[in-house]
Amino acid sequence: MRIFTLLFLFLLFTSCSNGEKKNEQLDLQKITEEAGAFIDSQFNFFYESSLGLAKNTFSNDAVLIGTDATEYYKGWDEMKPSIEGQLALENPKFNSRNRNIFLSSSGDMASYTQILEFSFEIDGVENTVRNVRNSGVIQKINGQWKVVQIHWSIGVQGQAIEY
Repeated sequence: MRIFTLLFLFLLFTSCSNGEKKNEQLDLQKITEEAGAFIDSQFNFFYESSLGLAKNTFSNDAVLIGTDATEYYKGWDEMKPSIEGQLALENPKFNSRNRNIFLSSSGDMASYTQILEFSFEIDGVENTVRNVRNSGVIQKINGQWKVVQIHWSIGVQGQAIEY
């Protein structure tokens, strides 16, 4: 009976310690930098005006919440018409500041927040939207980062609700 107890404890100890070694092997700094590079590149489909690149940026079941009250899309099929319309914007530019990235302990998912300045042209007229609050969740799916949730908002002047 004593042998079974010792064997059980040995197996329990080795199975618990393997999980710790697995997490120690992750280079969380490198993965955070990789996630940040993807977050920067997520707007490349605007620059390229490419619907195919946009589709590759999002997971198939991604959620997109835009600045307009009607812009709540779940899945590529729902968001595709909105993105097609946005690809008509000319000379888009995104500048990010105040970015925060929060990486999961497994290294395959991250959430982020940032403030964006978004400038573009429509029919030769330049436009800029300042202080756009942007947040999202990205996940590594089949070895590639994908947007699984993205949210855009523009703050109102003053307090919307007094408290």
